[in-house]
Amino acid sequence: MNFTGLLFLLVFLPIALVVYYIAFKRLKEYVLLALSVVFYTFGELKHIWLLLIMIVFTVLIGRMISHIDKQWLKRTLLISGVLANIGVLFAFKSMIAFSVSSAVTILPLGISFYTFKAVSYLADVYKGTVILKGTPVVHDALYLSFFAHIQSGPLTRYKDMVCKPEPKRFCDGVCRFLMGFSKKILLADILSHITTEVFATPLDGFAAGYAWLGSICYSLQLYYDFSGYSDMAIGISKMFGYDCMENFDHPYMTESISRFWRRWHISLSEWFRDYVYIPLGGSRVKPGSRVYLNLFIVWILTGIWHGMSLNFIAWGLGYFVMISFERITGLPDKLKSRPLKIAYRIFTLFFINCEWILFRASSLSYGAGFISHLFMRSTSPLVGRRTTVLMSEYAVFIVIALILCLPVEKLADRLTGKSRAAANAFGFVQAGILIAAFAVALSFVVSGSNNPFVYANF
Repeated sequence: MNFTGLLFLLVFLPIALVVYYIAFKRLKEYVLLALSVVFYTFGELKHIWLLLIMIVFTVLIGRMISHIDKQWLKRTLLISGVLANIGVLFAFKSMIAFSVSSAVTILPLGISFYTFKAVSYLADVYKGTVILKGTPVVHDALYLSFFAHIQSGPLTRYKDMVCKPEPKRFCDGVCRFLMGFSKKILLADILSHITTEVFATPLDGFAAGYAWLGSICYSLQLYYDFSGYSDMAIGISKMFGYDCMENFDHPYMTESISRFWRRWHISLSEWFRDYVYIPLGGSRVKPGSRVYLNLFIVWILTGIWHGMSLNFIAWGLGYFVMISFERITGLPDKLKSRPLKIAYRIFTLFFINCEWILFRASSLSYGAGFISHLFMRSTSPLVGRRTTVLMSEYAVFIVIALILCLPVEKLADRLTGKSRAAANAFGFVQAGILIAAFAVALSFVVSGSNNPFVYANF
């Protein structure tokens, strides 16, 4: 079941909210768990057994760890639980990568995300940062399966899953959901028309302008697709009374490649930091050069998590090389002049754009060839004309997408200053735009003009 599908929008979500809010307080988590199982069953019937087995196994291991005093036994249980969860994920990723079975064509829905949540749950229980005594088992199962997060995150933490229902939180959740829905349908899905065409074009038919258009539109499409999903997930969480961590913070406004990952898919970056990088010793290891081995491991695993093909591994290695370079050189902080800082920002965006090409490419060779064509001329006038046609047809959407990469709300707050009247006027305008955008986006969905979320494939 897709957040942008009519079944979810017009049937499941309204019924889920009504049933949840009329249920007795002590039964709400049971109701939400049942709704999550129903949601997953509609979306991934053939793998519901896997989700249920993994949840039961993980909760059982977690509860055993929390009630055992012997350290060696706790450690053994932790390792067993982590290896079992990661092993299942690795097995499915391997089958996809090496086409072991033609019957397995896609990953089970959300397996990468609920596996990582299971690992964080077990690790936090082991470290004692999560105390399970006095907490009902249903809370553990709900944390692992909550339908708002199970498809593509965000990777929330167990300790943060606290229900605090209130009218303001509910209203904020509705607005956030409408915003994410509109971003997904009106920007990501429309820009995908360009990227699908460009990335399906043989490289011998490329021109530099055509390659630049396709790659920039993909960078924007991926951002609005995934941040749109995250907005919807955060909005749904708030509707049911749960706060959820932010997953994006205007990532293309970054000053450096390192800081980009503090703004993009924040929950995944923090997961790797807390459960891989820091346990390896983080930045405090001796000798100091070992920090680069830790970074290498993190980025290789990040690439493999997205996929086991060479282009994802090269994508991860690219970030490892550049983040290590920034760490060694101290860039961009050591740049004093404003022109140099601006130049480094431009280089950063160029590098990220090239990385997204590898991310989207069907193979490493196609991705490398695509990047090389950013600087090549084409002898085919048809490609140049097609680039012009695409730009003219989608110019409005591209411009809007570029503008919304900026922190528009922060800029508006700065412009309105302390004027309550101006702030209220901006709020009314924003609400009107949001409602109108949602209405248009919903009409697109009714007509069948919407695509699955990109990150559902991971």
